[in-house]
Amino acid sequence: MPEMSAQQHVPIFTYLLASADMRYIENGERQVFLRQDPTFGQVFRGELAGCGPGCYVDLGQILLEYAISCEGCGDRDMAAEQAIRFGERLAHSLVANTAPEIGNDPVREKLQFAFRLILNSMNATYMEEGGPDRIEFSLNCCPLSECAKSSGFGPGQEIAHLAFTALCRSLTAALAPDWGVVQPTESEKGTSLRKIVVTNLQET
Repeated sequence: MPEMSAQQHVPIFTYLLASADMRYIENGERQVFLRQDPTFGQVFRGELAGCGPGCYVDLGQILLEYAISCEGCGDRDMAAEQAIRFGERLAHSLVANTAPEIGNDPVREKLQFAFRLILNSMNATYMEEGGPDRIEFSLNCCPLSECAKSSGFGPGQEIAHLAFTALCRSLTAALAPDWGVVQPTESEKGTSLRKIVVTNLQET
């Protein structure tokens, strides 16, 4: 498992928290880190400065919180664009922070590591299958839906799905340009996230 890089001691992204009551009141600033978890290894984690472990959130809530903040702009197209850029930013940060450790790994192993990191960051339970030119993760339940139910951020689920899809696509493009994401897709927004599939496009 890759070790922590120096960059992982500073936040890779910050965003303003917004309430989930359709008023979108700013009520804090969330910092996003890549941290070393004793159980899963590297994971994305959201923190509030000075608040401690009681305020930590997983990647699912990070995506939902940011989606709610985007909703506050009042323009759905702009909210979607912001969410997509957020997903791309997370992907670039993941690649930048793990490249020294996995840079020489085979392409398939890079993708496996990256997608496991994402799913572990969401506390998702999943089964992994595939072959030399295909990787498939089947999720027991949708981590965004489960997090939305427990956190009250349901209104942001559709926008959060766009951010997650952008994260998957941007990550794959950076680590394996000859591979592509079959699922999830932007057209699936608003539906349950139950499967991630990436394939080698040169072999299909």
